Amino acid sequence: MKSDIIVIGGGASGLAAAVTAARKGAGVTILERMPRIGKKLLATGNGRCNYTNRFMDIGCYHSRNLAFVSHVLETFTWKDTEDFFSGLGILPKAKEGYVYPNSMQAASVLDALRFELERLGVNIVTDCHVTEIRPKRKGFQVLCKEKSFHCRRVILACGGKASEKLGSDGSGYELCRKLGLSIVPVVPALTGLKVKEKYYKALSGIRTEGSVTLYIDGKKTDCHTGELQLADYGISGIPVFQFSGQAAYGLLNHRKVTCELDFFPEWDIEKLTTFLNRRFKHFIGQSPEVFETGLLNRKLIHECMKLACQNEKRTFPDMSALAHILKHFPATVTESRGFDFAQVCAGGVDLSEIDPSTCESVKYPGLYITGELLDADGICGGYNLQWAWATGSVAGNHAGKEYYDTNRPN
Repeated sequence: MKSDIIVIGGGASGLAAAVTAARKGAGVTILERMPRIGKKLLATGNGRCNYTNRFMDIGCYHSRNLAFVSHVLETFTWKDTEDFFSGLGILPKAKEGYVYPNSMQAASVLDALRFELERLGVNIVTDCHVTEIRPKRKGFQVLCKEKSFHCRRVILACGGKASEKLGSDGSGYELCRKLGLSIVPVVPALTGLKVKEKYYKALSGIRTEGSVTLYIDGKKTDCHTGELQLADYGISGIPVFQFSGQAAYGLLNHRKVTCELDFFPEWDIEKLTTFLNRRFKHFIGQSPEVFETGLLNRKLIHECMKLACQNEKRTFPDMSALAHILKHFPATVTESRGFDFAQVCAGGVDLSEIDPSTCESVKYPGLYITGELLDADGICGGYNLQWAWATGSVAGNHAGKEYYDTNRPN
C-alpha cells in the first residue's frame, strides 16, 4: 500500500500532523496500534482535555535542549493551537490560563479531529503495530506484523511508554534505535513517588494543601505548591508530579533523592512556632487530641506530633520541634510509581539529531519525529499537549509542503 505520508501513531501529535499534512494536499495514512485512534487523548485532563495553556514559558518544560523546545513553541504558539481547534469548531474555555473545550469533554476534541480527518480523506489503519522503518532510495518502507507500506515521508508520532493501556508501549523508541538514532534515557514523569518511611501507610488517602521541595544529593532542586496526596506508597498530587521526572533521573543516576513537605507554606518557622506555643498555652492541661483538633487532618497532625516527640514517651513535643516537622515533613524517595502510572515520559530522541524548524531527522531526510518521542516533557497544565500539537503541526506542515494544491480543502 502506498501513501505520500505515513503517520505512525494516532495520538495527539500524530493527528495534528495528519491534519496539517493533508491540508497541504498530501495523501496521508495513519497507522495506529490500538483498535481506535486518540485513546490517550480521551483521558487527558481527567476527561476534560486541558489542551493548551495561555501562560507559555520555557520554565514549564524539561529537556537537555531547551533552545530547541523554545524554537518549536515559538513557531506554533498556544494561540495557534486555539485557532487550530476553533477552526474545527472547538470553543475554548480558559480558566486561569488553562484552556479546555467549552464542552469540558475530551471527546469533543477527539471528535473534531476525527471529523476533519474524514473530511480530508485521511486513511486510518488500526490494530497495526509497526515493527520497522526501512529507508529506501526514494522514501521509506514501513513494516507491520502483517502488512507493508511504502511512502515518501514518515512522521513517527507513536508516543512514549507511559500508560501502556492507553496505547504507549515504548515501541517508538525501538524503531528509532533500529535507525541508529540516539535516545536520551527515558524515565516516568508526571507520576507519584514511592518513599522509604513506613508511616505513610497510616496516612494513605489524605489530601492536604502544602508545598513539596525536591532535594537531590542534599541540594534543593525544585519546589511546588498545591494539593498534596499522601498514599500507602508515598507522595502524589500535582506538586509532586511536576518534578517526578527529575526525581526519577536522580534515582537512575544513583543519587540520594529526598523530599520535604511543608504543611504551612504561608508561614515561616518562627511565626509557626509562636503560634503553636500560644495554642499550647491556650489548651494547657487538656489532652493532645484537643490541641490537635483543627490544625490539619487528624491522622496527619497526630503523626507529626509523634515524629516531633522523637519516639520519647512524652504527651506533647517541644513546639519548635513540631514546627520543624510541619515545615519539613520527610520523604526519602526510593523509586517512582513507574510507567504504568505516569502520564508522560521524560527523555527520548536526542534533539541535537532533529531540525527544530521542521522536526525532521538530520540523518534521515523525510523522517519526522514528534511529541513524546522527543526529549522534552512539560509540567501539568496543558503543556505536554501543546508540545504534541506544536511538533505535529510543524512536522506535518513541512512534510506536506510539496503537495500543496490550492484546489484541495484547507
